Amino acid sequence: MHKDDRDRILDQLRFVMTYVGDTDDWVTVKKQMLLGIPSNLRKNFSTRDSKTKEQWLNDFEEELINYYEQLTGVRLMLRTLAERRELFGVL
Repeated sequence: MHKDDRDRILDQLRFVMTYVGDTDDWVTVKKQMLLGIPSNLRKNFSTRDSKTKEQWLNDFEEELINYYEQLTGVRLMLRTLAERRELFGVL
């Protein structure tokens, strides 16, 4: 990944941190990040499984989660779809 692309994504993550509150849900943070970056940078993020609709993490996303924890002290969690539905209501 080009350094400028990486910097743009990290900038967006830092911006998202300013308004997501104390959430520890990776999918919530990821969705907010994707809204603020150009479509060509979205290829760096994993997609959900087409059959199960479950999310998974790629190496870059794990790096982002670690970075988020370093800055905020909050460890983002990847919950299953069922867990997210229970936590947030039907999605």
